[in-house]
Amino acid sequence: MSNNQSKDNLILMDDKIESWLRDRSALLFYILAGVFVVFSFLFFNARVSITGDDSTYITRAINFWSSGKFPDYQGPLYPIVLSLFAGIFGMNVILLKLTSFVFLLGSFVWFYKTFKDKISYTSLFFTMGIMGLSHYFLFFSSQTFSEAFFMLLQIGMFYYVFKVVERDEDSSDKNWRSQLKVVLPIVVSAVLMFLTKTIGIGAILALLVFFLVYKEFKKALFILFGFVVLMTFFVGVKSVVWDLPPTTGKQTSQLLNKHPYDESQGKEDFSGFIQRFKDNSNLYLSKHFVRVLGFKSGQKNSTNPAVTILLYVLFLLGFFWFPKRNKFLFFTSVYLAILLGMTFFSLQKLWDQYRLIIPYVPFVILFLVSTVIQVSKEKNIVLVRKFFFLVLILSLGLVSVSGYNNMDLKTLSKNIQGDKFAGFTPDWVSYLKMVDYVESNLSKEDTYVACRKPNIARIYAKGRKFYGVYRIPEGSAEDLVQQLKDRNVTHIIVASLRKNPHVFTGQTINTIKRYMAVIVKEYPKMFKLVKKYGDKEPTYLFEIDYSQLNNPVVKVNENNK
Repeated sequence: MSNNQSKDNLILMDDKIESWLRDRSALLFYILAGVFVVFSFLFFNARVSITGDDSTYITRAINFWSSGKFPDYQGPLYPIVLSLFAGIFGMNVILLKLTSFVFLLGSFVWFYKTFKDKISYTSLFFTMGIMGLSHYFLFFSSQTFSEAFFMLLQIGMFYYVFKVVERDEDSSDKNWRSQLKVVLPIVVSAVLMFLTKTIGIGAILALLVFFLVYKEFKKALFILFGFVVLMTFFVGVKSVVWDLPPTTGKQTSQLLNKHPYDESQGKEDFSGFIQRFKDNSNLYLSKHFVRVLGFKSGQKNSTNPAVTILLYVLFLLGFFWFPKRNKFLFFTSVYLAILLGMTFFSLQKLWDQYRLIIPYVPFVILFLVSTVIQVSKEKNIVLVRKFFFLVLILSLGLVSVSGYNNMDLKTLSKNIQGDKFAGFTPDWVSYLKMVDYVESNLSKEDTYVACRKPNIARIYAKGRKFYGVYRIPEGSAEDLVQQLKDRNVTHIIVASLRKNPHVFTGQTINTIKRYMAVIVKEYPKMFKLVKKYGDKEPTYLFEIDYSQLNNPVVKVNENNK
C-alpha cells in the first residue's frame, strides 16, 4: 500500500470516528453523565478536609446566615451562597457537600452544551471522560471548596461568550442596544467569578483581549463599563450595609511576600516572580496535570521540565493556530494563558495544591487534544494521528485504574453510619476526640478553647467556636499570655498534627507548642494538664492558670534562665 493510500485510509478512519461520535453524541453524553454521577458517589468523601479550607467556608456561611457577618477574606460570594443551604441544613456536612455535587454536575452538563458542535467530538468526549472518571476532579463534588461553584460560573461565562461569537457569525446586526443585551450575561458571569475567587479578575482581562483581537471595540468597552458599574454597586452595598472598605488587602499582601506567613522575609522582587512562574509551571503541569491524565502516580512528587516545555510548545502552537480557524478554541487559549499565567506568577511555590488549577484542567485537556488533532490533520502528520488515539485510550484506562485504587467505600460506609473518626490518621483521631471531649465536658458559657484548625474543630463540636492560633506574634511571654487573656481563652489544645499528612515522621505542626514554650520559660506553671488522647500521636488539653501571671514566686528568676 502506498503512503498516499495509507494517508487516505487514515483520513477516512478519522472521519468515521468523528461521524460515529457525532451521530451518537446525545447517547454518549447521557452515558458519561451517568458515569459522572456514579463515580461522584463512589468517591464521595463525608469528612471535612484536613486543610481546613472547606470547614472555613462552612463557618463563614454560618456566620453570615446567623449574624450577618460579611465574609471579607477571599471571595465572598461562595460563602454567601452556601449560607442559604446552611440556613436550611445547619452544619450537616454531608448535605452541604451535596451542593458541590450539584454545582459540579451542572458545570459538567453545561460543558457539553457549550462545546458541542464547536470542536472535534474526540476532544470533547475524551475531556468529559476524564472529568467523569478522574478522582482528582470528582474529589470536588464532595468538598465545600469554592472550586465547584466557580466552575459552574466559569462554564456559564464560556457559554454566553460562544453565543455572542455564533450570533456575530450569523448576523450583521451591530446595533449597540442589541450588543449590550448579549454582552450583559457575560459581564455578570465574570463579575460573579471575581467575587467567588480573586483570580476571577483574569476573566475580564481575557474577555477584553479576545474582543480587541477581533476589533470588537464596542463589546470590549461594554464589558469594561459593565464590570466597573457592577463592582461599584457591590462595593457601595458592602460599604453601606456592612461599613467595610472595598478590600482588606490581606490576600494581596500575602501574595507579595516572599513567604505568605513570614513577613520578616520581605517582599518578592521581579526575579522572584519569574522564579515562581518557572517553579509553578513545573509543579502544576509536569506533576499535577500529568497526574490527572493518569500518567503519574499520586505517590511520585518529582517534576519534569521536559514535559512542561512540551506542554507549553503544544499550547503555543494552538494559540497561534486557532485565531483564524476556531474562535471558540482561541478564546479558550486566551483565557487559559491569562488565568494560569496569573496563577503561576502570583503563588508562592510552597502552596503546591492541584486544586488551584483544577477549574482550568478540563479546558487545558480539551485545548491540547484539539491542537494535536487539528494540526496533525491539516498537516497530515500520519505518525501522530496514528498513535494519538491510542494515547487517549491509554489515558482513560490509567485514570480508571487510579480511580478504582483510590475508592474507599468501607470508610464512606462508616462515616455515613455515624463513625466520624473513620478515615482519619491517628493524629487527627486524637485531635477530634479531644474536640469531642471539649464539646461534651466544658461549658460553652464559661470556657473558650484555643487550638490549631479552629474551623475544623467547630464543625466537629456542633458549632462551638474555638480561638485559632495560626502564628506566634512578636512580644514577651507576658504579652502572649495577655493576648490569650484579652480574648477570654481558658484552655488550649496541643495536637500532634503531622507536617506530612500521609506519613508519620515525627515532625508535627508545632505553632502552639512554640507559642506555649515562650510562655513556659517565664511561667512554668501557667498550663495545667486536663486531658490526653492518643499515645504515639497524642493530643493534650491544658487549662490556663492566669493567677500565675503576677506571681513572683512562680516566675523563673532572670539570672537562672
